[in-house]
Amino acid sequence: MPPSDPSEFPWYGLARGTDLEQGDILLGCPRYTLSAAGETVAVVENAVNAVVLTQSCDLVVRANGRSESPDVLLCQFVFKAAVAGSDVWGKEDAWEEARKGRRAPVHVLNAAKLPGLDLDFILVDFHQVFALPVGLVRGFAAGAGDRPRLRPPYREHLSQAFARLFMRVGLPADIPPFARKR
Repeated sequence: MPPSDPSEFPWYGLARGTDLEQGDILLGCPRYTLSAAGETVAVVENAVNAVVLTQSCDLVVRANGRSESPDVLLCQFVFKAAVAGSDVWGKEDAWEEARKGRRAPVHVLNAAKLPGLDLDFILVDFHQVFALPVGLVRGFAAGAGDRPRLRPPYREHLSQAFARLFMRVGLPADIPPFARKR
């Protein structure tokens, strides 16, 4: 039977330092993109809000001082208030559909009040995935102070939503129905 008090299963905890886990929320995380003009290519750095998608077991520092994964998979997100005026995300119906998991490319995370930090509802956009070297992300995390971290089972729910987006398969021709229409 689920608890009557949602605080019995808090969505977030706080993390600090270079330790990284799946579900870490990184506010103002660097994101690097390429910009091309003619034959000139430039690297552009932007600060975005992102959540760690790489599984925690792949981010553990081993005895050799390295992680299993050399990179961290991150996904950009926006807060609900930031898209309040948009044609789609300014409507409660769109948020409700996303909350129910009916909009595959996005996932909704709960709002939270943490010591010194209030989080609005979060819209994770799985089309905005990027990777950064694990050392760079650890350095950013160390300088970020206290940061939100999704707790189980909510981080696994995020991971499952991400997997559902990529495991969709559209067949060119399906198996015909077994029952004939009369």
